[in-house]
Amino acid sequence: MASLAQNVRPDLAASVSAYLGVEPSGNNPLADLSIGELGVVYEAILALSDHHSRKAEGQYFTPDDVAEFMASHLASYEPGVWIDPCCGVGNLAWHLIANSDEDARGEFLRGRLILVDRDPVALRTAVALLCLTFADLGDEDAVAALAEHSIVSDFLRDTPLPPYDFAIFNPPYARSSDYDSYRTAATRDLYALFMEKISATTAGFISITPSSYLSGTKYAPVRQVLKELNGGRVYVFDNVPDTCFRGFKYGSSNTSKTNFVRAAITVVSPKDKRWLITPILRWASRSRSKTFKNAWRWLTPLKVSPDGTWAKVMPGFEDLWDVAVSAPKLRELTQHHPSPWRLEVASTPRYYISASTRDLDRSSKHVLFFTSEEARDRGYLALNSSMAYWWWRTTDGGISLSKRTLLSVPVLTAPEEAPAHLIEKLRQSDIADVVVKLNSGRLNENVKRSRELIAEVDRAVFGENHPDFSSVYAADMFAETEGSNLVH
Repeated sequence: MASLAQNVRPDLAASVSAYLGVEPSGNNPLADLSIGELGVVYEAILALSDHHSRKAEGQYFTPDDVAEFMASHLASYEPGVWIDPCCGVGNLAWHLIANSDEDARGEFLRGRLILVDRDPVALRTAVALLCLTFADLGDEDAVAALAEHSIVSDFLRDTPLPPYDFAIFNPPYARSSDYDSYRTAATRDLYALFMEKISATTAGFISITPSSYLSGTKYAPVRQVLKELNGGRVYVFDNVPDTCFRGFKYGSSNTSKTNFVRAAITVVSPKDKRWLITPILRWASRSRSKTFKNAWRWLTPLKVSPDGTWAKVMPGFEDLWDVAVSAPKLRELTQHHPSPWRLEVASTPRYYISASTRDLDRSSKHVLFFTSEEARDRGYLALNSSMAYWWWRTTDGGISLSKRTLLSVPVLTAPEEAPAHLIEKLRQSDIADVVVKLNSGRLNENVKRSRELIAEVDRAVFGENHPDFSSVYAADMFAETEGSNLVH
């Protein structure tokens, strides 16, 4: 870092060397790296030196394009002091300053930024990098000014901090049981605690966290904390085919080394008067830049389900949501003990959900027992229509399909409306459309029905006038193709 200062900012070289306590080595391996790439380098060094510590900390450094997308919302905020309570090497703060008025970046650095981190090496690196980029020419006191507002601390404790107005942060994605005074303590997730404290101590914030807080009873306290604010925007991102935290998962002992976190970027500003949310945004790597450019197009007013879940409703599906919420649910057609009328459903959906009348040879599945043949046929249609997959992605969308979510699937077909010929087609498909996938060393069966058959089932369940489900199934919602769903 001292060598980098000597090469790119000789006017600050002495103050940076003094702050870091090292002299330039003459070798500059950090030349030409972006702030995000520097974060990856630091992540790798941290993992190699102590991968157990890195795993326990739950650190995922924010890629440049994600950090830029987050910081681009700066225009929604009045001038004020910003804090990054878990700053790492400073990539979020870097992009935040880069999105400020070009003529005032030196002033932002000196007087409108507070950095906090438990890792003193990361914190000192952040101070040096930010000063090398944004300090005014010849401002030899910039390092000392920023260092004065850079604190080695656990933000979740009651450490005295300078006053601040707003926050930008990517908190640790790790478990904890050490903060019982928080309303969200029962989640045992550090990111939930950060969201709670920031909500209570700022006038607004920009965060990237796991999207898990949007659903499930465990995270009800987090949603309650956020509901007490005036409003905000939530951008929800899938983890297939591409993911926000692309790159190598350093320090992991798992076979997969990709950072498969389903992320939510939450933006709360004093100007927000209601909550908006996107559906789960899915994109391929070729559309990565278009995803962040056009994510705002998918924002819709927040719908809350009866169980408190924050629903991720696609634009154009608001009427279907209203109908689905009040419709009978699958649980009303089932029973706990075995019956002759059963269906099996794979519990690991990715791009579709189906239910089979035949036994599925797989390790993870749900077996549903129905109260009658008529009830089974209604459930058969509901689970093989687009309703089940849309409902799961709207109300949940986690790694697996839980029994709780499955039993909450709406059933729109009345008893007398289950066409016998369509039931027979589905039975034939149970045999003809079996697919097998290798997972964790085991072959697992599922039934992948044709789009034509699903469309026929949809007409029986929804009628002729139903929303276009192509975006629900799309592997890339941002592909530049004819008939793109970007404009709503």
